[in-house]
Amino acid sequence: IKELIMKKNYENSLREIIKEYKLKPKKKLGQNFLHDKNIISSIVNKANIEDEDIIEIGPGPGILTESILNNKARSLLAIEKDDSFEVNLQKIRSNYGDNFDYLISDVIDFDFKKLTKKNYKFVSNLPYNISVPFILKLIKIRNIIPWKEMILMVQKEVAERITANISTKNYGRLSIMVNLNNDVEKLLNVKPSSFIPRPKVDSTVIKISPKNKKININTEVFERIVKTCFSQRRKKVKNNLDQLNINTISLLELSNIDPDIRAENIDIEGFIRISRNYEELIKENYEDF
Repeated sequence: IKELIMKKNYENSLREIIKEYKLKPKKKLGQNFLHDKNIISSIVNKANIEDEDIIEIGPGPGILTESILNNKARSLLAIEKDDSFEVNLQKIRSNYGDNFDYLISDVIDFDFKKLTKKNYKFVSNLPYNISVPFILKLIKIRNIIPWKEMILMVQKEVAERITANISTKNYGRLSIMVNLNNDVEKLLNVKPSSFIPRPKVDSTVIKISPKNKKININTEVFERIVKTCFSQRRKKVKNNLDQLNINTISLLELSNIDPDIRAENIDIEGFIRISRNYEELIKENYEDF
C-alpha cells in the first residue's frame, strides 16, 4: 500500500507540473512522461550516478532530472528540444545551482564537440522517435566524446532488436552496429502505466557499455557492408553484395562465408572479415588500375 501511495504521489506531482506550466505531451516528438517512482529509482540506482557527470536527453517535466540530482550526480546537463519545458528547467537550475544546466537543442543535430568534460554517462527516458538515431550517433562519436555508459529507456521492440541473437528475426543492422564495440544488457521492462500519457507499447531500460578493447576496423566500410547485406533480408548474401560492383565470390571465399546464406546467419566476426577483405580487394583493384 505504501508503494502504491508513493507511486500515486509521483504521478500527482507530475500532473501538477504539467498543469502549472501548461505542458502538453507532443506526439510528434515521441513524448511520454515517466512518473513511476519505482522505475525512476531503479534507473538511477542502476546508473550508479554518484560523483558522475551525467547527460540526460529529453528531460521534459524533470522528474527523472531531479532524482538524478538528488542522488548526488557531480553534474547534470539536460538537452531538451521542446522549449515549452524551459521555464521548468530554469526553476530546477535555480534550485540546484551550478551542478545543473540545460540546453534547448535537438540532440540529433547537436555538436558534442562543444562539451568540455569527458567520460559522461547518459541517463535518459528517450523519446521513442529518436532512440535509434541517437544510439547510432553516440556509437559513432565516441572518439569525440568518450562516454562511459548509457542507461536508456527505449521502446521494447528497439531493445529486442539491439540485443537480438544471430539467426533470429530481430537480428540485423542495429544489433550488429551497437554490439560491434559495446556490451548491451537489458535491465528492466516498463509497462505503459508508468507514463503520462500511456504509450501503446511496452518499454525497456537497457545499459550500453563500451568493450574494453575496441575493434580496429574502418567503421564506415563496416556499416556499408552490413547495410548492403541486409538491404533485402530474404536474399542470399551474395546477391545483396553484388550491388558493390566487386568480385563477390572472391570476397566471400576470402571471408569464409557461404554465398548462399542470408545476412541474418552471419555473426559480427563474419561481417568484420567481409569488411576487411572488401577493403583489400578495392585496394588491389585500384593498384592494378
